[in-house]
Amino acid sequence: MHLNSTVLRISLALVLSIPALSQADTKLVYNDTGFGPQARTTTIQVQGHKVRMEDSTSGIYTLYDGDTKTLNTVNTKTKQYLVTNAENLKARLEKAVAMHKQFKEEMQKQIAQLPEADRKAAEERLAKIEEARKAPAPAVKMTKTERKEKVQNIECVVSNIALNDKGVRDVCIADISNVNADDHQALVAMYEFMDMLSAESAKAQEMAAPSDGAASLHKQGLVAFIQNVPEGPRSELSSISKDALKAEDFTIPADYALFDPLKAAEEAAKAQAAAPAPAATPAPAAAPAPAAAPAPAAAPAPAAAPAPAAAPAPAVAPAPAAAPAPAAAPAPAATPAPAATPAPAM
Repeated sequence: MHLNSTVLRISLALVLSIPALSQADTKLVYNDTGFGPQARTTTIQVQGHKVRMEDSTSGIYTLYDGDTKTLNTVNTKTKQYLVTNAENLKARLEKAVAMHKQFKEEMQKQIAQLPEADRKAAEERLAKIEEARKAPAPAVKMTKTERKEKVQNIECVVSNIALNDKGVRDVCIADISNVNADDHQALVAMYEFMDMLSAESAKAQEMAAPSDGAASLHKQGLVAFIQNVPEGPRSELSSISKDALKAEDFTIPADYALFDPLKAAEEAAKAQAAAPAPAATPAPAAAPAPAAAPAPAAAPAPAAAPAPAAAPAPAVAPAPAAAPAPAAAPAPAATPAPAATPAPAM
């Protein structure tokens, strides 16, 4: 009886210890080279269902909460933060599209008043912009090679990412076992959310969304490095830590103010309407695309995303695209995508 009791206590202790082990925190640091004159690192931290991404130079980070499916873009310089979820995304996109339509109508009125030669040139520019907006997304193809490398003593297999059959990036993926399984799933969930933001933004603007997003890459394993080919910018894993992280790093500081992009856009429009009209109307430049596709915000776009246009984002982050950083930007805002936060990219 005593033996059975002892075995029961030991078994119970082992069972209770399993959740603790599965909930270990994860911290990934990537060295980003070739992105500018200043050295930069990208840090991804995972605790439970929350993921924080930031680079060392922007002062902006993204904080994804998998429980509420909310992406916060936090600007430490202005002490503001922008909240993005499925609900407010729709309102922002509708506003952005409406503002773009109004801008386009005003531009067409101005173009109609230009001398014939200038008018034709402006009309041709607008036509090319519309054509580019409605063009199909490039075909994305990922091909695994036989090449293997070691990064931080971790073996990874190199694959090539091609757009319309032209190689644009090499990515080296290591086995998922190198990181905590639950933390890896939390990271994938964030990229899936960012992919959704990009797809919804493209849909609202009647643009073709990328056939593959960042999540498809990260589902395959741990991104050890990603590099534009042949000799482009590169993001490479420099350290992995499973030490406990500070809970406060996954919350927004209490003294930070909520940034409302719709309100900022309205105020900017009012200010513009109240401003005196310029003496001469210069020929309109190119009409801006409605709104930037949500990109992971303060973080460099999730690099791993094979988004057609994205330059090799630092390997640490997904690809939703330029979202207005919570500053006083009057942008009609498309959703703040994880922007300034580099993440292993596609």
